[in-house]
Amino acid sequence: MSGAAANQRIRLDGAILSRQTSVLGDASTMFGTVSARVDAPLSADAFGVLCQGILVPAVTTLAGRSRELLDSARTLSDRMSTATEAATTAFAALEDEAVQTFSGDPS
Repeated sequence: MSGAAANQRIRLDGAILSRQTSVLGDASTMFGTVSARVDAPLSADAFGVLCQGILVPAVTTLAGRSRELLDSARTLSDRMSTATEAATTAFAALEDEAVQTFSGDPS
């Protein structure tokens, strides 16, 4: 599948879109895996008694925010992968319909 919108000169390449869908799916999986590993169950004296009220809460907060960011990135990658796959399918159908219309093929 490869085509160009005549008035806008937009080229769509199905192979590239398929690879992009795969890359986005892989990224989503990676973000999910990393998010699951970001866990900082620290004891109050993990960095020593002098740092217990300073570093432990900061590191715990950082880990929590990192998980949130990774989860958001995973969700975004999932949505982009799904949308790219849908766009690829829709364009392929449109392209096939155009070919049939212009070639006079009634099927």
